[in-house]
Amino acid sequence: MSQTSVPSVLDSMSVWHRRGSLHFAGSFVVLVLATIVTGSVDRDSVVVLVAVPLLAAVSASVLVLTGWADRQWSLLMWPLIPCLSIGALDFVAPQAADLVMGLVVLSFLFIGVSQPPLWGLWFVAPAAVLYEQVLDLGVGDMVVRVPIAAVVWVVCSEVPARLVEELRRKNASLVELATTDSLTGLLNRSRLEVHLDVAGPAGAVALIDLDHFKRFNDSHGHVAGDVALMDFATVLASETRSHDLVFRYGGEEFLVVMANTSPEEAALVLGRVRESWRGHGSGLTFSAGVTFGGASAVHGADILLYAAKAAGRDRVVVDTARGEPAVV
Repeated sequence: MSQTSVPSVLDSMSVWHRRGSLHFAGSFVVLVLATIVTGSVDRDSVVVLVAVPLLAAVSASVLVLTGWADRQWSLLMWPLIPCLSIGALDFVAPQAADLVMGLVVLSFLFIGVSQPPLWGLWFVAPAAVLYEQVLDLGVGDMVVRVPIAAVVWVVCSEVPARLVEELRRKNASLVELATTDSLTGLLNRSRLEVHLDVAGPAGAVALIDLDHFKRFNDSHGHVAGDVALMDFATVLASETRSHDLVFRYGGEEFLVVMANTSPEEAALVLGRVRESWRGHGSGLTFSAGVTFGGASAVHGADILLYAAKAAGRDRVVVDTARGEPAVV
């Protein structure tokens, strides 16, 4: 039984790649302007500037073709390419390269907001080498610059990375609170429609109700009733399949969405649930209605559930391809 299929509220990798491409585009414009302003436009500088977007295009294509574009580390290409370009530009237009060293700080910042903590650490050494090459620093300057580079790394990369990491944790907690039933730990109904749409008519939907639960609650107390609900939720979670989605639909009602499953196959799953539940000794039974997935699946399953109760409870009524419900 899956409970982690809720879409993330965090931005997708495609969104971050768009942001990275904007970071790269802005950096490229700065490189071009610096070359023009310093009067460094010649054949060699033009070759370097033309190679920059080509390198970005080739790198992006490789990531897409290999399927690596959805890996978080793939975002590192966007700050890395401008920094490599600065190093290359320094050989043909050193004055222009001197003007754009601030892009290194922006690269640290992009790494900070797009990568986990400490991932920016690998960038410190290349950045220090780049500063030494472009600014032609002596040993005395490096003694001063290295601590400054470390401070820049902490402020521009580590602080944002840790803030974003904390935000991710809080977002994950909020998503769990918003989509999970507090008593049973199952999914609640907040995103049920989305999952029904994803499952579509090729799936099955089972609506389950514990028989005579109100009577059980009245005679045993609400605490015992809550325990019974939690126990039944545990049985559902363990006996359904890993890709099935189990919801607490409300009160003593539960709902299971099964993708790529016929109602008959779903009934077999509920058979396992019934056998396991009988071993718990609560004395409670359940009735269920199982129908094909789709927009009206819950309504159809509800009708079949009431048919199961009308037939004497402790049974499952299943919709069939022939259109004639079957009792199992």
